[in-house]
Amino acid sequence: MQATLAKTLLILILATIQISCSYLSGDDGVFRDRKSDYLTAPTVPDMRVPDDLDSYTLDQLYVVPEQVVPNADNFGGDIPRPKPLDTNRPEGVVIRRFSGENWIVIAASPGQVWPRVRDFWTQRGTELDYENPVDGVMETVWLTNLANPLEREKYRLRIEPGIHAGSSEISLVQIARPAAAPGNELVVWPRLSQSEDREFAMLQEISQYLADRTDIYSSSSSSLLAGSLAGASKASLVEDRGLGPVLELRLSLNRAWGQIGQALNEAGLEVVERDRDNSEFQVQFSGIALDQESGGFLSRVFGDDTDDGEAARLFRVNLEETRDLIRVTARPVDGASLPGLETDLLQTILSNL
Repeated sequence: MQATLAKTLLILILATIQISCSYLSGDDGVFRDRKSDYLTAPTVPDMRVPDDLDSYTLDQLYVVPEQVVPNADNFGGDIPRPKPLDTNRPEGVVIRRFSGENWIVIAASPGQVWPRVRDFWTQRGTELDYENPVDGVMETVWLTNLANPLEREKYRLRIEPGIHAGSSEISLVQIARPAAAPGNELVVWPRLSQSEDREFAMLQEISQYLADRTDIYSSSSSSLLAGSLAGASKASLVEDRGLGPVLELRLSLNRAWGQIGQALNEAGLEVVERDRDNSEFQVQFSGIALDQESGGFLSRVFGDDTDDGEAARLFRVNLEETRDLIRVTARPVDGASLPGLETDLLQTILSNL
């Protein structure tokens, strides 16, 4: 009798536990699995705020435009994870100016920079008319030109990978229209700003904001979409079957000429001749010196004889503009084939860009 009662009790307890688990964690349970709810979540309209109230705090910080929603066509089926930050690289934000061009250089990846620049516009109270994190482009709405109330202005910002790994460049184009002009006309963006002063003033605002953001180097706060920009480096050393070693630069010819000249000076090389019309330098080079103390290679290269007695050779460093990049080659003036020294010279230039 007692055994039968105990058996009945056990069955009742097990049934109660099963029913309770089903009630708590089943499809309609209190603690059900919600990890896939986002797949069926409805899209609701944005919250509307009366015109007489400030709405910038409700701005969407991480907008994903419809045309760049990740899918198999955009990412080959897999969304890439943010690349880890190079912790050995110094942090900093610098504005560069050369031949009418201005840009910000920042020691953080495009995926890390994108959300911070997005925050800048939000905190400034500036609405964006267009944004595409895959291409790294943001465009503001028409704004009142504070320097000239009779004009309206509009900015187009682009975030691109920098020359060195893990860095980014931010460029800006400004255009202006009379204040009375219609605001829905088609905008054709020029290569350079209509007002370099207004462009530079905005770049200063952005650079100051980024310099104050100590969390910009946090790899946990990255944009996956903007992170796809990291694959398009501005500088790379490749091997061409016909030409040998080639340094490829995704820069304008003017900027490439200026930066290579600066890199040669930084490396301590003797530049014998500069021919701007033919985009060519003649440079004395004998090889990369080995640092005996550290065991590594120095970017500093000597123009005189090295320790092993090898004399410096005269090289012709030539820049050739193609459709979408600048190809830099280094060849001995006397026509000799020195592929090892040619590679070393181009690597030296790349290290000092």
